[in-house]
This record gives sequence, C-alpha cells and structure tokens, in this order.
Amino acid sequence: MPQSPAKPAPETRGVWYACGHRVNTLPGQEYVYSGPMATYCAWHRPMAAYAPDVNRTFWAYGNADNAPTITVYDHATGRFAYPVVLGSNPDGDAHRNATIAIDDDGFLVVFYGAHGHHTHVLRSARPYDVGAWETLPDLPEPHTSYPQPFMVNPGELLVSYRHAPGWNFTTTRDRGRTWAEPRAVVDFGCPSEARGCAECSIYGITIGDTGDYPRRVHFAWSRLGGGTLEEIASKHLWARRYNIYYACTDDGGRTWRRSDGTPYTLPIDEEQAEKVYDCGQRGVWLKDIQLDADGRPLVLFIDSVPETYESRWLVARLLPSAWQMSQVAESDHMYDDGGLLYMAEDDIRVYAPTTAVQPRQDGGEIEEWRSTDGGKTWANTAHITAGSRYSHNNVKTVFNHQAGPGDLQVVWSYGDSVYPPESDEVLLYRYGRGMAAGAPAEFEP
Repeated sequence: MPQSPAKPAPETRGVWYACGHRVNTLPGQEYVYSGPMATYCAWHRPMAAYAPDVNRTFWAYGNADNAPTITVYDHATGRFAYPVVLGSNPDGDAHRNATIAIDDDGFLVVFYGAHGHHTHVLRSARPYDVGAWETLPDLPEPHTSYPQPFMVNPGELLVSYRHAPGWNFTTTRDRGRTWAEPRAVVDFGCPSEARGCAECSIYGITIGDTGDYPRRVHFAWSRLGGGTLEEIASKHLWARRYNIYYACTDDGGRTWRRSDGTPYTLPIDEEQAEKVYDCGQRGVWLKDIQLDADGRPLVLFIDSVPETYESRWLVARLLPSAWQMSQVAESDHMYDDGGLLYMAEDDIRVYAPTTAVQPRQDGGEIEEWRSTDGGKTWANTAHITAGSRYSHNNVKTVFNHQAGPGDLQVVWSYGDSVYPPESDEVLLYRYGRGMAAGAPAEFEP
C-alpha cells in the first residue's frame, strides 16, 4: 500500500493566522483576514536582506509553530540552507514575526515577539552565520509592535516601532548590548485616558539608504480612526487607517524633516505632519516603501472601502517638485499585500496578489505590474503564479536586492485563506530575475 508523502517539517513551513473575528466581515466569513502569514505583515520590515560581501540573502519568517526562523540563500549555488529556529512565540499571532538587520561588520540582528509586548533581540555569534546566537537586551520599551531596524551610521543601528499611541525609535552603538533612551517621532494624541483608542494609533513603514554614511531613513505612516476600541467592537466595525504622512531623518533620528527639508518639532502631531495622501472616508493600508536612484521614496498602498473590501493599488512617488500619485491595479481585499521594486527609471515593478483565487479573501495570484515612465502609468506584464488552488500573499521585497544578481527579489507565503481552512499548511515562495514563475523555496536537508 503506497504511503502518503511526509508532511514538511514545521521549520520549513509558515504560520497560518486569522484576525478580526466577526468585525465587519463579509457575509459567510468569520474573520476579516486569514491565511498564509509566514511573511506577514507590511509593517514587519526588513524580513529579508541581501549581504554583498558574501553574496547571500538572509530571510527571517514565522514558521508553522509561530517561531522566529531564519534561512540563508546562497546566490552562487541558488540554494536555501535548512532553516534555523531562533526562539519561540507564545501563540499563533503572526504579528510577532521577525525582522532582520545586517550591521556593517556582518553580524545579523533579529527582532521578534512584539505586538504590544516586549521585542526580543538576538545577534549572530559570528558575521554572516546563522549557526549560533547571542541573546541581547529587549528593546527598552515593553509595549512595542513592528520593529524596523536600519543601519544609519558606522556602528549605529536605528530601530523604530509602534508604541501606543504613537511611533518611537531607539538606537544602539554597541551592536544591541545597550539601547538609547527611546524618543517619539509621531504622537497624534489620544482622547482616551488609557491611550488605547483607535483614533490615534499609528501604522508606519520605513526604508533606509544603503550607500555612504550617514544614511537616511524614510518614514510613511497612517493613523487609525473610528472611535475607541470598545466602540468599534460594539458596532462590529473594522478600524480603518486614514491618510498617508511622511518624514525622514539623515542624522540617526536626531532631526526629522518634511520632504522639502523643513525640520519637524518632535513628536510630530497631526497638525504639522506632511500629508501625502488624503483618503477621505475610505481607508488606507500601506504595503511597501522603496527608494529611486536619487534616494527619493516611492510608497505602495491600497485605498479601500472597508465595508466592501474593494481596493485600489496606488503609488505615491516623491519628485523634486511634488508627490506624484498613480493607480496600479485593483483587487478585492485591503489585506492583499504586495511588494515594490525600483529597478531603473524605466523599470519600476509591483508584485501583488491582484487576481483573486479565493474571492473576497486576502491574497490571490501574484501578478507583475510594470511602469516604464517613472511610475505614471502601469501595465500587467507577467503572471508570476497561475492555476493555484489557494492564495499567495504578503509579498516582501528583499532589502538591498539591487546590489545582488537579482535572482531573489521578493518572497511571500502561500496557503488557504478561507476560515476554517482545508489545510493549515503554509509554503514559502520566492521569485527573481531569470525565473519563469514564482516557486516554493526548497531547503537543503
């Protein structure tokens, strides 16, 4: 009697997760979004980073047991090393997925655990080596979410994160052994004494330069709205994110500026914040932020109607004179998550699940959308996946991929987005130059 093939080990699979139980769900749905979340969410960044000195890409993700896990892709051989589990998380909450930085000496620094709790920090014992790790002190504030680390000066790492109700940052100059006193970048205020209100919480995405020091960090964010958390729950609403705002720093967070160079007074409040996009009464879900050849940001986001999940994919690009806005595509869920690549002025790409597989669920088939005119107009130029049974989602752009051969540019998760799922097995996918289509990541034994 033939035997069934062995199920892949937990470390080679990803976490399946559901969120928003009975809160503004569509008819017949139990959760606002659910499915393959190994590379979730847009506010976890970077999750994969290229290291030119060794021609390898390091990729951190949440495995099937919701544990922070890391693998290494060797561009010379085209193979992934067998994943290493770095720690554990207390539940299946994919908001606790890991992020990663590579410092200027080649040491890997991983952050995980968060989502309103402590952010744990690990550092590799040797440069560019995932075999042994040192436990470092947690980030200095206990109630953190979405840690986003970037090198900003020689030996200096800046980590920004949500700290209700705003967005804070801290730095380290001794590879994470000690952390500077945290500072608030943004605080839009909060009408609730408990400061746990959906009128004020900040969702942000950052990107750091990769050239000479000092390196600039660009920050785009939106705010929640819709009342207190209790009011939202009682009305079965899903708190939408409003508008897009922008700031950047080129001195390790000491000064934050608008796009015209004007300095902010910290913390930035809503009145002085530079508003890039006003969504009115719709909603905004940030997806990615990348830089062009001149170091100016492009922001990928969804403008959505939360009551129907109808979504438009837009790109805001900072030009010398103003922000340029363009529409890329449409899809059927605000939690369809994609990635943005700036290859050249005549080659800007979006990889996103813009073709539904499981209608009105998050995720779908990954499509390539390309602009050859600096982001003014977009065309669907490739079907990266096709004929899938389940949904692909949570596409992540590899940080610093432009410095490498380009054979690993984006990674994502694949699995059943319906609740309850037929299967909770989540596969890890990848795509890059020279590939005919997206393919599962295959790990060396």
